[in-house]
Amino acid sequence: MDRRPARPVLLIVEDDPPTRGGLAEFLGRDWDVLTAEDGTEAVALIQAHMPDLVLADLAMPRLGGMGLLEVIQTDPRTREVPVVFLSGQTDPRTVVDCFSHGAADFIAKPGRPEELRIRLLHAWKQARRVARLESLARTDALTGLHNFRALQLKLDEEFARAARYAQPLALLLVDLDNLKALNDRYGHEAGNAALRETGEVFREELREVDFAARFGGDEFVALLPHQTGAEAMVVAERLRLRLASRPWPWPQPLTLSIGIAAMEGAMHVQDPASLLAAADAALYRSKHKGRNRVEVASPADGLTADTH
Repeated sequence: MDRRPARPVLLIVEDDPPTRGGLAEFLGRDWDVLTAEDGTEAVALIQAHMPDLVLADLAMPRLGGMGLLEVIQTDPRTREVPVVFLSGQTDPRTVVDCFSHGAADFIAKPGRPEELRIRLLHAWKQARRVARLESLARTDALTGLHNFRALQLKLDEEFARAARYAQPLALLLVDLDNLKALNDRYGHEAGNAALRETGEVFREELREVDFAARFGGDEFVALLPHQTGAEAMVVAERLRLRLASRPWPWPQPLTLSIGIAAMEGAMHVQDPASLLAAADAALYRSKHKGRNRVEVASPADGLTADTH
């Protein structure tokens, strides 16, 4: 079995066939290479293959290098892909403009082969380091889920998308029941284990497109794009039942109280904070009714029924 690590993927975007072929042949020593003749073709390849780095010319037909950079950086799925420009347009204003718009590097054509090779590898490694640091800054250390800071950014993003395209969006506000009692009776080791188990259940049960975060203390949030309240109820019950059925060494059972708020059809809210507040009101009812249950927000909780 071949156990060699997978090589990074490089997309070369160059409209001149001999230059494109020469770059692909030389850089193929270090990279798995994809090629495109302009930015338009490159966009399709990026969406299909998610390369680790893009090497692009500036002047190309249909969509040039700067336009390609803008497309990459405005798409949340690709905005962390580094772009290096290789161009004969080397006047200082052009170079500064490229860096100010977020290019990882700028190399003047034709470029010395070994220098090009080293600078591309450096740009890729630097982007990986930055991505790792950003991931750590957005991750809850105990559960491995996203943290509150990451949740704020994602909630704003998903709310804006749902509102713009009139798509459903469900939010689950989840409370790990009786965590304080667990800590008091069995120690913080038990409480931390319960939080980690809850995080693992989120990873097992949610879709890849969903977003789970530790909200703080004993509370978690799950964002379910394109899910209605009824669909979110199914997910919430699955989370609740899965946690309760997991092997657990302490006598106190693990249960979840969950509040759901959904933007769908005529039901909407003014802003992300209002969606969270509606889920919080539903969670309060869930806990007030005895915990270990799911409640769904209604217009009384701040959701507005559009009658137009």
